[in-house]
Amino acid sequence: MHLHRSTNTILGLGLISAGSLAFEISLTRLFAVQQFHHFAFVVISLAVMGIAASGVLLALRPKHPPLSILAIAYAISVLLAYLTINHLPFDSYSIAWDQRQIGVLILYFLVTGAPFLLAGWAVGACLTAAGREAHLPYAANLVGSALGCPAALVVLASFGGEGAVALAISLGFLAAFALTPRISSRVLLIILITLTIWGGIDPPKTLALRLSPYKPLSVISLAPDAQTTVTQWSASTRVDVVESSSIHVLPGLSLNAKIDLPLQAALFLDGDGPLPINNLSHYTTEAMTLATYMPTALAYHLRPYTNALILQPGAGLDTIVALAAGAIHVTLAIDEPLIHEILTGPYAEFTYYLLDSPQLTVITRPSRNVLHASHGDYDVIQFALSQSYRPVASGAFSLTEDFSLTVEAFGEAFDRLSENGLLMITRWLGTPPSESARTWAILIAALQTHGIDDPGPHLIAYRGMRTATMIAAKQPYHPSELDAIRAFLQDNAFDPIHLPDLKPGELNRYNQLPQDTYYELFSSLLDDPSSTIDSYDFNLKPPTDDRPFFHHFFRWRQTPDIMATLGIIWQPFGGSGYLILLALLGLMILLSIMLILSPLIVLGRQGSWSRPRWRMIGYFAFLGAGYLLIEIPLIQKLTLLLDRPALALATVLFTLLLASGIGSLLSTRVSLRKTLIALVLILGLTIVTLPWVTDHALAWSLGARLMLSVVLLAPAGLLMGVPFAAGLRRLEERSPGSIPWAWAINGAISGVSGVLAAMISLDAGFTITLVVGTLAYLGAWGMALPEV
Repeated sequence: MHLHRSTNTILGLGLISAGSLAFEISLTRLFAVQQFHHFAFVVISLAVMGIAASGVLLALRPKHPPLSILAIAYAISVLLAYLTINHLPFDSYSIAWDQRQIGVLILYFLVTGAPFLLAGWAVGACLTAAGREAHLPYAANLVGSALGCPAALVVLASFGGEGAVALAISLGFLAAFALTPRISSRVLLIILITLTIWGGIDPPKTLALRLSPYKPLSVISLAPDAQTTVTQWSASTRVDVVESSSIHVLPGLSLNAKIDLPLQAALFLDGDGPLPINNLSHYTTEAMTLATYMPTALAYHLRPYTNALILQPGAGLDTIVALAAGAIHVTLAIDEPLIHEILTGPYAEFTYYLLDSPQLTVITRPSRNVLHASHGDYDVIQFALSQSYRPVASGAFSLTEDFSLTVEAFGEAFDRLSENGLLMITRWLGTPPSESARTWAILIAALQTHGIDDPGPHLIAYRGMRTATMIAAKQPYHPSELDAIRAFLQDNAFDPIHLPDLKPGELNRYNQLPQDTYYELFSSLLDDPSSTIDSYDFNLKPPTDDRPFFHHFFRWRQTPDIMATLGIIWQPFGGSGYLILLALLGLMILLSIMLILSPLIVLGRQGSWSRPRWRMIGYFAFLGAGYLLIEIPLIQKLTLLLDRPALALATVLFTLLLASGIGSLLSTRVSLRKTLIALVLILGLTIVTLPWVTDHALAWSLGARLMLSVVLLAPAGLLMGVPFAAGLRRLEERSPGSIPWAWAINGAISGVSGVLAAMISLDAGFTITLVVGTLAYLGAWGMALPEV
């Protein structure tokens, strides 16, 4: 029986592929909790680079170890990778002056890439053995990979990140079980599988995930009396709750407040926070007194007895303030269901059953979905401050998509306001102004898109010690309202940044600055937003749904200043976060060149560069570039439709891989060149229709949106599976033994395009990235080898 046709081989290939994708998704969640971002594009690039390296190994050494040994080695490498990133923490804050951290980062890349190399080695060996029938093991690889995606999500939700890693290891051992005929080996593998599953369900403390010491959860855990009372996982988030007498979180509280601070617990999402859980009833005098000193209370003073909507309300502080300040009904859009579960479960009594109040309507759906699904109007819509402070210079958060802080999001909220409604946003202050200034620019752009050419009379802004609050009114502010605003600001020692009739003497009186840069910048943005944005040191261009990177402030002209302060600023990557992307891109390009050319150099073939070989390199390079330049922006773009990055990642990978697996089986029956032209047309249609479809489907149930995503992605995925399998068949006809090299070329260029996709999306948007990916497939059409 041929190796590639064996049922056990196909099963084993599918299992190791499923384990590889489960590990890929697990890594994104581990990095999200342990570090400051999920780094999905880095993980995907590492995976395909590992596959490229396996292709080089096969090209240089066609004789490979037994597939069962490769599967066992894969499972062991996953365990070693997890132990390394867990027990040898990478310190992004000290990398600028501690060269050891560069070594740790390289070690991270090596150990996390090793499982993908070993899995790719097994797949590549089967492709090579299959020759002209390579589409069969290729289909098994894609289908197995697709099935690993939902399996990882289920295990993440049930057993957390440690359980998901155990799943990836178990699937490797299961693959070895299918690939070995020896009874004694199978008995040993059953024991290993059992121990791995047991360790995933109830991991020992030595295997529990360790966070960066700079994560807020790690910092609060250092308090002498800190006690973690809750740790729960979902498929997309880890939630922790910590109790300590040192917890006092009241963002924006007036310096004039003379109150006893309420008892609080701290809630953390993926180790970030804290979000305060308050031992305070909104019915009490204490709550009403507290509310008068919070900056968000102004909207409820201006619109008493209001019907309000609070988006991303955190763990209850803004809800208490709204109710205590006089709102008669509040709708809460809680993005993370685990928060609702904790506040109505173990912390229900602690919060005086806040979420059970008859004055509340609780919706456990993301903000944008609620805005689309809302049929009534609100007197106040509040974008709550539910994120921790993020330094503008770090650049470490540039890659984070936030679809609640875009021009479209603010516009939708403005549409949901009643005739005299107010839209309120609070953000952190920074030096120089960044978060607050970008929010101001978004507000101005949103009002202008609604036909308000002069937004100034509709806007107010004021600041305290650490936060700025901005309120946009549906109607221009009335003089009587401005009098009430001034009284509130004076009582709380808040400084106005913008009032429609602001007088110079009212500026910078309480929270004094050497120069009131906030007033100057906010006024300039109102007077001439385009020129101000172009000339400002940081990028304040309003984010959109196509480019939703609220924390991406980098401009190229900042580079000299960043390099001058490298190693001085106490921030991730020494304040050079965005430049790390460039370094990573350079590293990926260097690796890809080495992986593509090493077989030629080592085997002494560099003197025989015929035109077909050039065409082969171009063809498989274009395919590798196109796949990830399509896949990664689709993951990011569908995060809006599917609520969570993890769910979007799994859905896109599952659909594209499964459909591509089916397409590879059909590759012997269809015309390659016609398929590539059809793919370019389908991708073009997807690019044009996806924004419209997303806008109309946001209010649907999650199940319906998942089905819609599959329907949208499947046609392109089906066609994307044909070119690689068909290309391998033609390559084997023309140049027998070259499949491993093609495997390496495809993986190497995919690794580069993964990082490139992230960078293009940051600066030009998802649509441009998708267009570039489509052009890559057009390039593959031009390079396609004709049938022999």
